[in-house]
Amino acid sequence: MYMKKYVRLTSVLMSFMIVMTLSSCFGKKAMVLPMAVNTVNTVGLSELNLERKDYEVLDRITAEATITYKEIFGGVKIIDDNGECEVTYKKTKTGLTMSSFKGFFKVGYLHGNHENASISTPEDFARKLATYRLINISNEMGADGIVEPVVSTSVAQEGKNTVIFKTTVSGKAIRLKTND
Repeated sequence: MYMKKYVRLTSVLMSFMIVMTLSSCFGKKAMVLPMAVNTVNTVGLSELNLERKDYEVLDRITAEATITYKEIFGGVKIIDDNGECEVTYKKTKTGLTMSSFKGFFKVGYLHGNHENASISTPEDFARKLATYRLINISNEMGADGIVEPVVSTSVAQEGKNTVIFKTTVSGKAIRLKTND
């Protein structure tokens, strides 16, 4: 008798869980992130197998991004330093769910493999934005690539509910010499 009640209770609970899972999958519209993506392949100078006469170092370039991560009532808000992008997440039973997005998410990669372009952590957000800015600087200089990149992120607590993530990305912009 106890076994029948246990089986019945288990089947009711499993049915409820399946219905809740399916309703959460199909009941929400997917949010599309407007993104601008820059990618540059990077290697160390020793890996290029070039002689010094084959390239010129244009300059050491640096870009920064500062992200503010703020806990708000019922969720969190992530804002970039220029106010070009703002993401709001609401707290749900399963974690954080993106509830609004303003602006454009600018993503930069320092290698050929595209990582997940989502905003998974404030540090990822800051690194991807700083890298995007570094690639823009190298493009404006007419560089063929960036070598020996360095990425660093600092974190500072401001008040009870706010954390600041500041990422600096730097590297040497190089231009290959042509045979002209």
